[in-house]
Amino acid sequence: MNRSVQICRGFAVAQWEKLQARLINTDGTNSDDQEAWGCAIEVFERRIRERFLSCIDALEAVDSKSDTSVLLEAPADCSTLPSRNDAVVPGFAIMALCCLLAETLQSFRCKTEVRQNPDARCSYPDGPCIKAPQTGTANTFKAFLRRPAFRGAFADKKIASSFVYGVRSGILHEAETRNWVIWRSEPEDQIVAREGEGYALNRSAFYQALKDDFAQYLTELKSSESVELRSRFVKKMYDIAHVA
Repeated sequence: MNRSVQICRGFAVAQWEKLQARLINTDGTNSDDQEAWGCAIEVFERRIRERFLSCIDALEAVDSKSDTSVLLEAPADCSTLPSRNDAVVPGFAIMALCCLLAETLQSFRCKTEVRQNPDARCSYPDGPCIKAPQTGTANTFKAFLRRPAFRGAFADKKIASSFVYGVRSGILHEAETRNWVIWRSEPEDQIVAREGEGYALNRSAFYQALKDDFAQYLTELKSSESVELRSRFVKKMYDIAHVA
């Protein structure tokens, strides 16, 4: 562990270790040191803004918003390509960062589900099926998509599963989406809409939902009554500091 590594700009692991000692009482419960908690939350907020939000905002700022219409009857060669103009079309990169941010925020709220031993006796229907087809990370991501900030856009399990497979996993594993198109401002006033045999994603609306959820998390974290949330926060920040 390198104690000089920064948790956020200007705040090193060594400083976090001292701060963390003020967040937890000797019996393991959350402390009432509101000054320490305020500093810890600010460090976390700055980390998220520096690593994700500022990067996405920068990509949005340089979006060339060029005409993306396609001539369907054009010849199958490069003769119809416009002259090179260094257009910036950052939707794909924005969604890659959004997916990373979604997983980060959800990891602060709850642990990733761990599948049981597949050789163990199945407890279904009295308990969860041990041979569930999807991994814990996929289920955790779908749980995040059901957060209030997304206004029910992924309430349909089919849409949520398709997003995890087609956008999140598609970008992560194959650097492409599967049966999803990413648009800047459509479908209008929606996050998701049906498009042919797949779906269309309004990445601006999705990003706004992410920011809304982040703001809600900070609000909850600032309350001393959020005992479990604060305990989980300290555990995750400890993990981040000791991986650094």
